[in-house]
Amino acid sequence: MQMSADSERNDETRRARTSGRAWTRRDLLVLGGQAAAAAGVAAGAAWYLHDPRGDAGLQPPTPIKLKDYFAGVDFPASSPRISTAYGESKRIDQREHVERRVQAALDGLDPQGMKRFIAKGDTVCIKPNVGFDRSPELGATTNPEVVRAVIRLCRQAGARKVIVADNPIENPAACFAKSRIKAVAEAEGASVVIHSSGHDAPVEVRPGRPDPGKGQALGTWPIFWTPLKEATRVIGVAVIKDHNLCHASMSMKNWYGLLGGRRNQFHQAIHHIISDLGFMMKPTLVVADGTRVMMKNGPTGGRLDDLRIGGVAGRPVVAASVDQLACDSWCYQNLLGRDPAALAYLDLAYEKFGSDPNRLVARSWQDYKGQGQLAETRL
Repeated sequence: MQMSADSERNDETRRARTSGRAWTRRDLLVLGGQAAAAAGVAAGAAWYLHDPRGDAGLQPPTPIKLKDYFAGVDFPASSPRISTAYGESKRIDQREHVERRVQAALDGLDPQGMKRFIAKGDTVCIKPNVGFDRSPELGATTNPEVVRAVIRLCRQAGARKVIVADNPIENPAACFAKSRIKAVAEAEGASVVIHSSGHDAPVEVRPGRPDPGKGQALGTWPIFWTPLKEATRVIGVAVIKDHNLCHASMSMKNWYGLLGGRRNQFHQAIHHIISDLGFMMKPTLVVADGTRVMMKNGPTGGRLDDLRIGGVAGRPVVAASVDQLACDSWCYQNLLGRDPAALAYLDLAYEKFGSDPNRLVARSWQDYKGQGQLAETRL
């Protein structure tokens, strides 16, 4: 019996699919439509996942908001806002000398030292710069002895638990090992949390989409949430160094290590993201490591001649402050020897949170000097 035309076409299509013969025109049209639909879905997904506006498409039902880690600190209004301690030029790594500088910097802020900021039972998250697979001698990461001293002071103040955490640029495990920060932290009884994507959670830095026209970079973004969730207090411990994109990596830039996700996209608007990081974080205090200052070829460096002990100060320095913006201003001028008025992210930061009544903020360290709120100790 002779097959109908439709049956013949169907049979031909089946044979082509199973025997490798040439496809019919109808097959190609059908499969082409399917491919176009699949491509449309893929393109839509790619558009959704690529987010040039800085919120990664993350809109959780109830966005997480970071705590104010300074809230509850009874800090006298007349106390110094920045305190610096200078040591001897040849003693930058000896444990006892580094600890004396860190202690002196804290004592300069308040006679109670760390006890002004850390209470019995607190869980403290210390955020050093562990960004690169470099030894401490190269100045790309925070001096581990500075980290050790901060851990010890927190313990002495009564902290129940101390966490040391960062999300390095290079291999996290290698960075923590080579910088010696993991070894020091564990020797002092601190818990080390090395970043993985499982530690991230979407955090609302500001509601809605960020507006690049206003210098904004972050809306809702994956943040290294696990150590922050547990912490009642947060201390940033940044190394001071040159940076080829933003001119300097200091206290506010140090919070970059709390970002998860595709954070490399922010290099295109580096001053926007650094000022947003200052806006995002309300730390208990910051400690600036000016023992070795990378004067050029930052942030990675790699040569000893990129460094200078204490930068332009010529002596190893530790600064402690309750104002991360003014502290960066001080470090930029007094350690790197550069003009803070020319550093764009400082002005952007002041525009974003300089009028926040819940923060201690000045546009420049010079404001505190004029008010008698800059302390200095020479050991």
